[in-house]
Amino acid sequence: MHISRFITVSLLTTLAVFSAHGQSRQSSDLGFYGEVGYAPIDLKSDAGGTSTPKTVRFILGKDINQNLAVEGMYMTTLSKDSRVGFEGTTSNYGIALKPKMALTENTDLFARVGWSHANITASAAGAHTGTDFIYGLGVQTNITKSVYGQLDYMSYFDKDGISAKGYSLSIGTRF
Repeated sequence: MHISRFITVSLLTTLAVFSAHGQSRQSSDLGFYGEVGYAPIDLKSDAGGTSTPKTVRFILGKDINQNLAVEGMYMTTLSKDSRVGFEGTTSNYGIALKPKMALTENTDLFARVGWSHANITASAAGAHTGTDFIYGLGVQTNITKSVYGQLDYMSYFDKDGISAKGYSLSIGTRF
């Protein structure tokens, strides 16, 4: 299963880096950017139970070229989701590559691949701390020249009987 993910991610990265497209970007767009996003994360445990804590995610990134960026991420729980027999929280930090390609002049399709260190508490399964491969897909569209909106789906952790996955709605700015 992990090999098929690696192949898929490798193909998306290759496509994004080497695709020739007509996206018109200024060289000044190849700078730093920051995002803040809201993400209800689905925590699931093989020991039984699910929870959806609400998290906030912060990303600081740097465009390497028009088709690739590198990002640092931090995510933490805003509010726990307590259910009978299961309460979940999560926090992670990590680094990722973000290959992207233009769908239109103002909208990009992107993938995100990297590594994250997660601290997950799932009361049915206990507390877990570990590092895992992260991946996801999303779409980003410009609202103004320096502000954009983004929707993505990410897998933040999936091992030792615990998974943390979810959608994020983010707003970002370039600087």
